[in-house]
Amino acid sequence: MNKKRVAINMTAQLLAFGVNMALGFILVPVIEAMIPNAYGFTDIANKFVSAAQIVVSALNTMASRFITIRIHRNEQQEAEEYFSSVFFANVIMAVVFMVPALFVVLYVGRIFQIPEAASLVDIQMLFFFIFLNFLISIVTSVFSVASYSKDRLELSSISTILGELTRLTVLSVCYLFFKPYLFYVGCASVCSTVIQAVANLTFTRKLLPEMKIRLRDFRWSKIWELVSLGAWNSVTRLGQLLLDGLNTSIANIMVSSAAMTTISISTQIPEVISNLMGTIAGVFNPQMTIAYAKDDKEQLLDIISSADRIMIFIISIPIAFLTVFGRSFFQLWVGKTQDPDQLYILALLNVGTLFVSASIQVLYHVFLITKRVKLNSMVIVGSGVLTVATVFVLLETTNLGMYAIVGVSMVYGILRNLIFTPLYAARCLQVKWYTFYGDILMGLVSIGLICLVVLPFELFIHIDGWIKLFAVGIVAGVLALFVNFFVVLRKAERQMVLEKVRSKLHRH
Repeated sequence: MNKKRVAINMTAQLLAFGVNMALGFILVPVIEAMIPNAYGFTDIANKFVSAAQIVVSALNTMASRFITIRIHRNEQQEAEEYFSSVFFANVIMAVVFMVPALFVVLYVGRIFQIPEAASLVDIQMLFFFIFLNFLISIVTSVFSVASYSKDRLELSSISTILGELTRLTVLSVCYLFFKPYLFYVGCASVCSTVIQAVANLTFTRKLLPEMKIRLRDFRWSKIWELVSLGAWNSVTRLGQLLLDGLNTSIANIMVSSAAMTTISISTQIPEVISNLMGTIAGVFNPQMTIAYAKDDKEQLLDIISSADRIMIFIISIPIAFLTVFGRSFFQLWVGKTQDPDQLYILALLNVGTLFVSASIQVLYHVFLITKRVKLNSMVIVGSGVLTVATVFVLLETTNLGMYAIVGVSMVYGILRNLIFTPLYAARCLQVKWYTFYGDILMGLVSIGLICLVVLPFELFIHIDGWIKLFAVGIVAGVLALFVNFFVVLRKAERQMVLEKVRSKLHRH
């Protein structure tokens, strides 16, 4: 494993993630204060996009794998045919999706409850811009393959940062100098995606100068090859959408628009943690794909082992902090417009699955590179169907309301990640069945110990302001790192860290 490349990619990806997280952190309370009970519509619009991505993913999730493997096996003509075929197929899909997108925009007022504080035209424009952003993103998605195939994810991070800074600029200008509307969020996303597309196109010309988009290289056979395998990834996305992607829509239709917004806000921090997991896991995906392309199983297992430990070392801390400090955080963040206790409980239910999945997130890429996605897809969609069915039953027969909508997803998610994911990944890699359970146990121990160590701060310090929360967080964070230093890192890794610290101190 190229540790230097991992460090560079990780730093860049985390920086891009931090910019995105900071923007969302600022944006939610501002919009909720200006337009009460309306922010949830951004989540609903994005869930429509997620539904459309189910179809798109049948083609695009496998594109990076096939192009990268062909490049590293020196099959240049094959790589170029995949590249051009994916681009033109995406253009065709974008044209097709324009019809249902316009239908939803025109009739959104008949589909959902619109709160009095919001404008129907504003909501329609929000949906229009978010759908437009989706169409632009799928047409230009193939240009992100270059940084992936060359294991230069820091370039992808640069494009993300440029896009997020653009989004921040557009939103700041709109909300500071004009009357507040919700559609600014969608408009800013369009500007961000355009900037990222231009950056990725530039990187493609630099990293893969020989890769050109040519109509003569378009092959229906390549599209069929990608879709026939990628269709199971679409099934996986459908299952994920059923598991937790419909929460806000179900809440709007079966409870109220206020419940929709409450659930949407409660998912913000768990989604940040989940996205951080995806960011870290994504850093290792190119090297895993390249190792598989070279038939180097030993290196592949080494990358997975390192990825799991790094994931636990980083992710266990925000999970534990949300568990311990979540109520105080929500009180400070949106306590004037929402019930912080309610948000805290919903957030814990949302993050519950991550207690298990955080330790084995990288295993999902194993299914993709080994082309063993079928069974995983069937299990996920099956659990998704059970989730939706169980939610409807509980809403009709109990008074659990929002807690049923969120809690059921957590239960099925935990069961799937405990029983199926580690076992099937071990089978795909032809290793012992219990290989990855040690990582799950390590993750739970790490989270539990950090919670015990930092709990006194929450119990004995009255956190009544952001400065105090950040001060407590810094001290607790140092203690959490100390815990993970001994729990997660192996002896050789601890010695390496200590040597680097000593060399830095000696240099100063």
